[in-house]
Amino acid sequence: MPDEPPSEAALVAIIGAELARAGRPADLGDDCARLRGRTDLVTHDDLVAGVHFDLRRDRPEQIGAQAAVANLSDLAASGGAAGWLVWSLVLPRAIGVDTVRRLTRGFAGTAARYGAAVVGGNLTRTSGPLTIPVTAGGPLVGRRALTRSGARPGDALYVTGPLGDAALGHLAPDAAARALRHRWRPHLREAAALARWDRVTAAMDISDGLLLDAARLADASGVGLDLRSDGVPVSEAYRARLGADLGPALSGGEDYVLLFTAPATAPPPIAAWRVGTCVERAGLRLDGRAVTPRGHDHFGSP
Repeated sequence: MPDEPPSEAALVAIIGAELARAGRPADLGDDCARLRGRTDLVTHDDLVAGVHFDLRRDRPEQIGAQAAVANLSDLAASGGAAGWLVWSLVLPRAIGVDTVRRLTRGFAGTAARYGAAVVGGNLTRTSGPLTIPVTAGGPLVGRRALTRSGARPGDALYVTGPLGDAALGHLAPDAAARALRHRWRPHLREAAALARWDRVTAAMDISDGLLLDAARLADASGVGLDLRSDGVPVSEAYRARLGADLGPALSGGEDYVLLFTAPATAPPPIAAWRVGTCVERAGLRLDGRAVTPRGHDHFGSP
C-alpha cells in the first residue's frame, strides 16, 4: 500500500534534506534561484514513466540519476561543463514520501558527482504518469560551442563509449540486464578534453540510437555517412548476451555517449572508437549498404 500523500511543505523539506545529504544544500525558500558563474548553454528534457523508465523494474534512485544524466549529457554534447539543474516532480497520488526521497537521492547524488548544483524546482500532482522535467545550464569549456552542423567530407566519426547496454536492459527481462541500463553517465570529462582540443567539427550525444542520431548530425552538416559495423563498440556483457547481433547497439538509444566528427588525420585526445566517415554522397550506409536511420522517435511510427 502506498503511504499517505504528504503536504507540499513536507516534500520540500525532504528534498532539501537530500540535497544537503549530497553535499549541495540549496535555498528552496524563494521563488527564484540566484545563479553564480557563467551560463552559456541551457537545455531541457522530460522523463516520463512508461516511456523513459519503468517504475516496476527501476529503483527510484536509478530514475532520479537518469533524469540528471540525460540533461548533463546534453551539456557535454555542446562542449559544456556541469553548472546547475532545475527539476520538477509531477507526481501521481500513488507516489509517496519514500519514493520522493529516493528519487531526490539519485538526482542530487548524480548532480553532485559531476559538479552540478540543484538550485530549484517545482512540485505538482497529476492524474497521469510520473513525469520529471529538468532544465540544465552551464558554461562552455572551450572557446566555442560544439554543434551538429560542422562536419565535412573526409572527417572521421567517433563515439566515446560502448553502445547498446541501455537497450539490452530494456529488452531483457532479468534484473542483471536491467542493471546494465544504469551504468550510463554524462561524458563531461571527454567533452572537456574535446572542447580544449578544438578540432571537433560536429558533436551531439547519442540518446535515440547511433543510426538515428548519426543521420541527424549528417543532415545538419549536409554530408553523408559511411558507417562500419566492425567499429561499433559494445561491452563484454552485451557481447556475452547477444554475440554479433548489433541491432540494439545501432538503434536502441539512451547510451548517453558522445558522437563527434574530427579530421581523420588528427587522433582524438581521448579514448574514442571510429565508427564511420563523412562523405559527400548523401545518405546513411552501413558496410556499404544503405540503411534506414532507425532509433527512438517519440512521434514516429511504432
